[in-house]
Amino acid sequence: MPSDIPRSPSARTLSRRHLLAAPAVLTLAALATPERAAAQGLRLTAAAGEARLGAPDGPVTPVLGYDGVLPGPVLRAKRSVPLAIDVTNALAEPTGLHWLGLRDPAVGSLPDIAPGATQRHDLTPRDAGTFLYRPRLAGGEAQLRAGLAGLLVIADETSPLHDREIPLLLSEPPGGAASPQAGLLVNGRPDLSLSARPHERLWLRFANATASRILQWTVPDQRLTLVALDSQPCEPFPLDEGRLMLAPGQRAEVMWDVAAAAGTTLPIALASFAGTTLAGRMSVEGSPLRAAPLPPPAPFPANPLPQAMDFRRATRLDLPIGATTFAGRSARDAAGAPALRLRRGAVVLAAIRNEGAAFHAVHLEGHPARLLDGLDDGWKPFFLDTVLVAPGSTARIAFVAETAGRFRVTAQAINGADDPLVALLDVG
Repeated sequence: MPSDIPRSPSARTLSRRHLLAAPAVLTLAALATPERAAAQGLRLTAAAGEARLGAPDGPVTPVLGYDGVLPGPVLRAKRSVPLAIDVTNALAEPTGLHWLGLRDPAVGSLPDIAPGATQRHDLTPRDAGTFLYRPRLAGGEAQLRAGLAGLLVIADETSPLHDREIPLLLSEPPGGAASPQAGLLVNGRPDLSLSARPHERLWLRFANATASRILQWTVPDQRLTLVALDSQPCEPFPLDEGRLMLAPGQRAEVMWDVAAAAGTTLPIALASFAGTTLAGRMSVEGSPLRAAPLPPPAPFPANPLPQAMDFRRATRLDLPIGATTFAGRSARDAAGAPALRLRRGAVVLAAIRNEGAAFHAVHLEGHPARLLDGLDDGWKPFFLDTVLVAPGSTARIAFVAETAGRFRVTAQAINGADDPLVALLDVG
């Protein structure tokens, strides 16, 4: 994360650096994704399928997908309402379903699902927001790369002022398949063609479902405001030059106030730091939806998460990461290693030291964290559960260990090896 983001939780603007830069109707038919509400419970099946990543009559590409489609269906539920999801494994190998961002003890304890078996996921979402479901990266990265990913949207009792909501799952072609748009997909398609009316407010829900790519979304000269990051509301940030950067596994919610006359075509770029770019466009069509733009977005209501922390008796963790070790243990033996034991309710200060030669995306299960300033004397005005750490640098985070259970911390090398690096937090 850039060091010059204001550290006060009341700050409302970003500098001219990118959000998440390292040192750290609207959709056309091609972008539509199936959706399911949770009134009667939900079912998902991890299965093989096929997708056409080029022309409608072009060749098909083998994929793995939830229900055999790319991406998986958008699942919808409500905050604080129990949610039962039956997950069936129709693959020829084990798979495990992981819910990025959910603060639930079951998230860190469910075992892999054997071929042909069905597993019940009983969850009660504590937070409203945008969540990502996918296999665990430990042993499941190839499945993620083959297409197993989808969005879970948890609604609050009230909805913010907006005109339309757009889920946008960002991924890569299964198996590195060739595509006419240089290897990036939006909602399972290698194209990005949108349309809107002047003065519409669009609620964009992003998730980076790539295994190990940093992605940047850019819409120059448009008013885009970040309102939530990693499934937690944040102080609204105007995104400078319409740029949003997401590490692998990150989610973000953005309000886009379309500021252009009818007949205008706005360029959109989705770029990977690996050198690939998907060039898209927004066609502004029709009469203005309203006479003048809406006022800036108001902050979302906070989820039931501790907003402040007392560091005077904090538990301090030193977590070095590198090419083959996390917290001093190899990737392959960390799952069987003794957990780092934390008292429930303890404030935790963790220093994540990247001793390797690659960027790492560090994922913290079950406990959104504040990103601290260099002297631990303040924090950025948002929560994260994924922290991008540059080579040779240290990121400092703070969180309250309020959810009992066993949770993984993983460190995924950007454009690196298949196996992430794993440590365990045992909260009780």
